[in-house]
This record gives sequence, C-alpha cells and structure tokens, in this order.
Amino acid sequence: MQSSPPALYKSKTNEDVMSYFTIPVTPMVMTPGATNAHVDELQKELREVSLELAGSIRREMELEDEVDRWKTEIPASLSEASRRTSDYYSDSGTSSIRYSNGDSDVKIEELERARRRAEQERARLRVDMAQKVQDGLRTRRDLESRVRGLEEQLELEVSLEDVRRRLIDERQSKDNFEDLYTVLNEELARDRKERDGLRDVVVPQLRARVESLETEAADLQTLMLENSRMQEELQALREENERMQFGLQLQQPPTGQFESIAEEEQELPMSPKSLSPGPIRSNSLARTSGFITTKKSFVLRSNSFNDRASENRQASDSVSADRLQDIEDQRDALHHALKSLLERQTYQRRDYERALRALIVERDKALNGTRRRTAFNKEVLRLRDEVNQLRRRADEALEQKWLCEKGLSGLKMDLDRAEQETSSLRDLLQERDIFLPERPISLANTYNSSDLSASISLDKAYKELQTTHALSLARIRDIDNENSRGEASIEAKKTVELLKKSISDAEFERDVAIQEAEGYRQRARSLQRPQAEPAENDHSVAAQLYESATRMDELASQVKQQLKSNTRLRQRLAEAIGRGEREQKASATRIVDMQGKLKTLEDKVLSAQQHSEEATTSREEEVQRIKESHNSQLQRTRGGLKTPSKLSPYLSTSPLFAAKSPRLDKTSSGLGLSMAEASQTEILTRRVEELEKTLSEADSEMEEVIQRMNKAQIEVAELQSERDEATRQTRRLQAEMLAEREKVKALML
Repeated sequence: MQSSPPALYKSKTNEDVMSYFTIPVTPMVMTPGATNAHVDELQKELREVSLELAGSIRREMELEDEVDRWKTEIPASLSEASRRTSDYYSDSGTSSIRYSNGDSDVKIEELERARRRAEQERARLRVDMAQKVQDGLRTRRDLESRVRGLEEQLELEVSLEDVRRRLIDERQSKDNFEDLYTVLNEELARDRKERDGLRDVVVPQLRARVESLETEAADLQTLMLENSRMQEELQALREENERMQFGLQLQQPPTGQFESIAEEEQELPMSPKSLSPGPIRSNSLARTSGFITTKKSFVLRSNSFNDRASENRQASDSVSADRLQDIEDQRDALHHALKSLLERQTYQRRDYERALRALIVERDKALNGTRRRTAFNKEVLRLRDEVNQLRRRADEALEQKWLCEKGLSGLKMDLDRAEQETSSLRDLLQERDIFLPERPISLANTYNSSDLSASISLDKAYKELQTTHALSLARIRDIDNENSRGEASIEAKKTVELLKKSISDAEFERDVAIQEAEGYRQRARSLQRPQAEPAENDHSVAAQLYESATRMDELASQVKQQLKSNTRLRQRLAEAIGRGEREQKASATRIVDMQGKLKTLEDKVLSAQQHSEEATTSREEEVQRIKESHNSQLQRTRGGLKTPSKLSPYLSTSPLFAAKSPRLDKTSSGLGLSMAEASQTEILTRRVEELEKTLSEADSEMEEVIQRMNKAQIEVAELQSERDEATRQTRRLQAEMLAEREKVKALML
C-alpha cells in the first residue's frame, strides 16, 4: 500500500491556513454593516479548516498504524540476524543471543500511541475551543449590534430633540405670523367696515344734504320771486288804497267822519281780526294794516251798501289777511337768511383782509430785510432741505437694511442647510468606516480609542493578501524541495525546519510530532519503490505559483498606492468638513453680530431722526406762534391808527416796525445756537452715513460668504467624485485579490 504525499502536504497547507488566524493584526470581530457576510464566510472557513485538521490528524495516525503494520511484516530472519551474536567463544556451551531492548521499544510504541491519542484529544479540544470561540464571537457580535442599535437610537433621540426644537420654533414663528395675519385681517375688516359705513351712511347723508340744500336754494329762489311779485301786488294795492282814501276824504265832511272813526275804533278791539296785528319791524306791513283798518272802518261806516255786498267784502278780507300772514312769514325767513349771508360775507371779508395784511407785511419784510435776516432765512431753508434729504436717505437706508436683513435670513437658512449636508456627509463617512480628526463631542463619546485605530476593509484585504503570498511562497519551496528530495533525511529535516518557521511558537510541540511523523513517512517511503509525481507537473505548478506570486506583488503595490490615495482622500475630506464647519460657525457668528449691529444702528438713526424732527417741529411751532402774535399785534396797532388805508405802503417806516432785527448769535443765556446745531442734523447725518457704510459692508460680507459657500460646494462635489472613483478602484482591487486568492488556493490544493 502506498501513502499519498499530496495528502500529507495538504495537511501542512491546512496548518499554514490555521496560522493565518494567529496574526495579531487580524481582528477577530469585524465591524458591522457590509462586512458581516465576510465574517460569516471566515467563520465557515474556520470550521472547515478545523474539521480538515482533525481529519488530517486521523490520517496521520492511520499512516503511523500502517507503518507499524509494515514493521511487523518484515522477515523474521532479518530481525533475528540483527539480534544474534557470535557464540564461538562461549565457554558455557550455549549460544548467547543478544536481544535489543524489546521492552523499551514496546514502551516507546505505547508512549507514541498515547502521545497520538493525546494529540488527537488535543485536536478535538481545539476544535471544541474553536467552536466555543465562534459562539463567543457570535455572542459578542450580537452584543455589538445591540450596542450599535442603542447608539443609533440615542442619535435618533438627539436628532429627534433637535427636530422637535426646530418644530417648536417653526410653530412659534407660525403663531406669530398667524397673530400678525389676524391683526391685519382685523384692521382690514375695520377699514372695510369704516369704508362701508362711509359709503352707506355718510355719503348718502351728505348727498341728501346737498340735495336738500339745492332744493332749499331752489325754493329760496322761488320764494324770492314770489316775494318780489307780492311786493308788486302790495304796491299796487297800496296805491289803490290811497286813491280810495283820497276819494272818501273828498266825499265826506270832516267832523262826522272823525266821530264815526272814533266810534269804529272803540268797536274794533272786539273783532277777532284786529287782535293779530302784523310785525312792528316792517313799515310796509304797518301801512298795510292801517289800510285794512281804514278799509274795515270804511265798510262799517258806510251804510249805503246792502248786506250781500258786505258779506262778500268780509270773506275777501279774511282771505287777504291769511295770504298776507303767509307772505310775512316768508319775508321773515328771507330776512333771516339774508342777514346770515351778510354776516358770513362780513366775516370772510375780514379774514381776507387779515390774510392780505399778513401777506403785505411778509412782502415788506422780504423787500426791506437785512443781510443777517436773509442769511438766516436761507439757512432755515437749507436746513429744511437738508432735513428732508436726510429723512429720505434714512428711509432708503432703513428699507435697504430691511432688504439686508432679509438677505441675511436667507443666507442663514442656506448655512443651516449646508450644516445639515455636512452632518449627513459626516455620517456617511462614519458608515464607510472613515474616521475624522475633528468630531463633535456627542459623536466622539460613542466611539472608543480602539475604533480610532482600526483599519478599513482594504487594509484587512491587503494583510490577507500578504498572508496568502507567504503561504504560496512556502508551497513553492515545498514543491522545489519535493523535486530534489531523495532518501536522505537531511532534505526532510530542512523541509521540517521551513515548516517550523511558518507556524507560531504556541504550536511548537505539534511541530515536533509532525517532524517525527515525517520521519516515519520517509522510512515507509524508503521501503517502497519510489513513485514520485512527474517533475513536469511540479514545474508547471511551481511556474503558476510564481506567476500568482508576481501577480500578488503587483496587486500589493496597487493596493499600497490605493491605500495612500484613500488616506489622502480621507484627509482631504476631513479637512474639507472641518474647514466647512469652522466657516459655517464663523459665518453664523458674523451674521448674528451683523444683525445686532444693524439693529443698533437702526435704533440710533430712528432716535436721531425723531430728535431732529422734534427739534425742527418745535422751532417751526415757535416761529408760527411768533408770527401769530406779531399779526395780532399788527392788527391791534392798525385798529388804533386813524388812516388805515395808508398802513400797508408805509409799514417799514413806522417806528414800531423799524426796529433792528434780533441778534441770533448772542442771547441773554449765552451764545446762540444755529438751526443746524439745535436740530442736530449733523448727528443724524453721521448716523445715516454709518448705517449706509454698515449696509455696504454687510453686502460685501454676504457676497464673500456666498462665494465661500459656492467654493466649498464645488470642493465637496470634487471630493465626492474622487471618493466614488476611489471606491470603484477599491472594489476592482478587492475582486482581483479574491480571484488571485482562489487561484492560489486551487493551486495549493
């Protein structure tokens, strides 16, 4: 029976694969996420290697049993010849046979069997320990996943608090806007109600009043026409009455006439018509009453008419009296209206004369004013123009300040959005296992110092590639040694020494057992006919392994370059994120300071503007009071003069108005103040200029911040493109390394 050398070398290869897990830099617990599948694959491979190791140990024990069986099949003659000694010089007459230490050989074999059983038991214990280690790793991974879930929950709670705070702010701002909107709606409703009231009540009342006034004016005109017609009729009746009286006086004797008139005058108070005489004010009406009385007396005196004619005259007289009463009422109303119109005309004429006199005085002052007064008036006009211009500039500056605050609010919102993008980019980099040098305190506390020193998956793959490379070189040396191996045990010892160098110090005892087993294999191989595999196959395998090693060297160099580029890219990303956060904080601080400064300047400008307006208003009110008092004094003075018609051309020559103009530069309390100093227009000008300067600085700073933000966005876009390219290169190298590793494993098997 022939032993299988590839099986033996397969066991050694499995031992080398087991030594991969003794590398200190290889982490036993991978980071969660996309590497969980890789961890499961490694654990599965570990179980397979452990089972294969146990099988290889069993095969070694079977081979050792086979060696023992071959020993028993050796011819007994050869063993007895090796034990017998020469008995030619024996004196006892019996041959002396010297046996080798058979008991010791048996004991050695028993010890070897016991050692093999112990080795097998130790291998089984190692398999059990490996299983327990896997269970512990699984438990640890579950705990780490749970801890990570708790950390994510904590981060979600923190983000939830932030979002809740922002929601509260948004709700507060919404409530403020709703209150403002409600107030505006109330004001709008009040204005609409007032408008509707004016349109529905006041305007119709005014329109009705105007129509009533127009109607009254038309009625008044009609009454005036009727009054004129009635006056004409009264005049005609008066003339006719005079003619009739004149005729009666001519017909009757004077004595009897007087007596009859006296008697009638005594009887007249008893009549109801004589109890209501006309108004005393009107002479025409008195004359008319006299005419009626005389007419009645004439009717009473004359006994020549019949009774029917007397009744007709009485009826016509009563109708005439009623009509005359109405005419008198209309006349009184017309007199009252005419009197009111005359009074109004007199009042307006006085106002017009007063205003005309004031204008004449102003004209005389303007014509006869001194240089100082003219300069003062010019200064007042210039100051008014300057105040109006400053008011316009202040309004424009306040409007520009409002626009600037609006722009600052938009810029602050952009900064908040950029901060959110930076936070999302930081979270993405943390998920990709890229740790940043500058981290917030809340995130830095969730990671310990061991996480900061951990390697990324590409570093681990690179170390695995180095391990596989070392294993392939060892396999190449084994194949070369196998090609040159003969029956000499020196080459076997060299192979054992090479194997000793490739395993750890903790497996030294196991290496000694493997060396002894290799010695037994060499002895068993020496008893058989040498049947080695063809050298051409070994050379082809060696060539393929050398090619794979060369390819792995190239991949290792590419991986090193990719690692360096990834490291530089991580540094650039970290610097860009840190710089962006610093600039965002600085920009936010500057925006807040700028808003506070603008608010302060606005308050200063408003206070200065209010003070200037108050000062100007007080001066104008004082000037108006002086003018009014001067006009009243002028009116009283003119009222006391005898020739008022000559006052206006000669006001400047009057000793009352020929006094010198007041000295405005000196007063009783000290030096006088100019209008500019009193109204403090210089302070308002200076503060308006400060506000305009601050607004220009704010505009320039806003443009600078916008440029920096655009530049940062461009840099982030470039870094993201470079990161994507590096990710593609990393994946390509990982795929190539996996392919080469599988190829090397296939060649080694």
